Amino acid sequence: MSMEPSWVVTCDPGWSMEEEAAAWRSDDRISFQTSLPSQSDSIQLQVVEYAAPDTAAHDICSETVQVFEEVTQVFNDNYLVIMKDKMHKFPPSLGDVPDWWKVSATVAIGPYYHGTPGLLEAEQVKHSAANQCIRDSPVASLQEMYNAVFDVLPDALNLYYQDELAKFCHDDLLPMMFIDACFLVQFMRWYGLPDGAMHEALESYFSANYERICTDIMMLQNQIPWLVVKTIFRFMPPAPSSSCCHWERFVIAMRRGLGNQVDPGGNIDVDPEYNPPHVLGLIWHYTVQNNNHHDDDDDKDDDDKDDNNNNDQENKQKPLSISVAKLAAIGITLVSTRNEWNAGLMSMRLKRTSWCIFVLGDLEVQPLYLSDGNAAWLVNMAAFELCKTQDFQSDHVHDRDSAVCSYLHLFAMLLDQKQDVHELQKEHVIKGGGLTSKMTLEFFASIGKSMRPGTFYLHKIKRIEKFRNERSRLLTFILFLKRKRAKVMALISIIAAVVGILSSLQALKPH
Repeated sequence: MSMEPSWVVTCDPGWSMEEEAAAWRSDDRISFQTSLPSQSDSIQLQVVEYAAPDTAAHDICSETVQVFEEVTQVFNDNYLVIMKDKMHKFPPSLGDVPDWWKVSATVAIGPYYHGTPGLLEAEQVKHSAANQCIRDSPVASLQEMYNAVFDVLPDALNLYYQDELAKFCHDDLLPMMFIDACFLVQFMRWYGLPDGAMHEALESYFSANYERICTDIMMLQNQIPWLVVKTIFRFMPPAPSSSCCHWERFVIAMRRGLGNQVDPGGNIDVDPEYNPPHVLGLIWHYTVQNNNHHDDDDDKDDDDKDDNNNNDQENKQKPLSISVAKLAAIGITLVSTRNEWNAGLMSMRLKRTSWCIFVLGDLEVQPLYLSDGNAAWLVNMAAFELCKTQDFQSDHVHDRDSAVCSYLHLFAMLLDQKQDVHELQKEHVIKGGGLTSKMTLEFFASIGKSMRPGTFYLHKIKRIEKFRNERSRLLTFILFLKRKRAKVMALISIIAAVVGILSSLQALKPH
């Protein structure tokens, strides 16, 4: 929203309304031009104009303040109240991310990429998907489905940036939302339907373009509100399996895809209180927060004590960066979690282990499968977190609200050079996914420079720092010798050689 004053009047302390009123002509005006969303969900230019005061009693400043307050209220509603549900644009902090990880390449969902060259073939597919929805619905006609989408359209359009909607005729937005929702519904249903249950050409298109469609519908700027998709789902027959509905099976498949797992097994614990803003938000929720996860660090019981301890040791600034070498230096090894992606990203934890009389640590993280598709999914989920949560450090923000940012930030800190990638590959923390070591480093360099570190990441750093402070001096010395064993052995060899030479020279001396 913009406010462009055509004439600004200041209220100085010495300004006298009685003196100025006589000098004003009758056609003098104070006007403020504002762009406000109208009831038709499109941008309308509104000029708020006030006539010059005819009497000294007219308080022009108070009326001007009222204009500011009205515009501020609209800004507040759009920036705070609906921020978690809004159809966001890609955040500037991730501007270095290449376009192929944030721009749709096959199908446009919603208005942001609608009409983009190269995406027009999918428009015919969308109409075929809409026809499939009409055929499959056992209870509703086209008109009933269309009317249902029309009923939720005002709420859906209110979630977009209004300047983007202004590019379209209002009459074009309803059919756009309808056919886009039908496309998403049929794509999610296709995964769980038996062969032949859908039109052959539509099945063939989904099968041939499955991976690219999955990537495109995970783009932050390529979304439509979930309430529109849910409206179409209401008219569809239930899934052949009574164990879960179509979107649940799709979420399971997408989540396992992040772990490079083909087997469609597994399940999710449906959260009845969660209303996703869009498909990306739906996948994010069940990737990050799954009730099967375990985020119980061994030192979790000490957290409350740490929070209440205000001594200097706890108040000092914690380091925000780590590396593979630094972790090894304090006795912490990076290992992959056993439960794979069924546990969700919140399964990252620091686990204490015993070695002789010493206590070491295992930092368990989800293994990283960094294919082109997975890179796009992760960076768009991180962008979603950055947009919906303005301050990760706020008291009402939970660790899960920054889980993807924390996960990516961890790897961005760990990977400085190709050798680091190779080390994590040997530990099976990074597994084959399609990107080379150089491409992996470039990916994390593009997102790690400006991305806000999440609270989940900061909490793990705090626990690592606590572990470092509690380790014994003897363990520190042993770990030092272990890291420098090659140089130590070389030094010992040199000393032994020098001692041998000196002994030989001593033996040659005449008695």
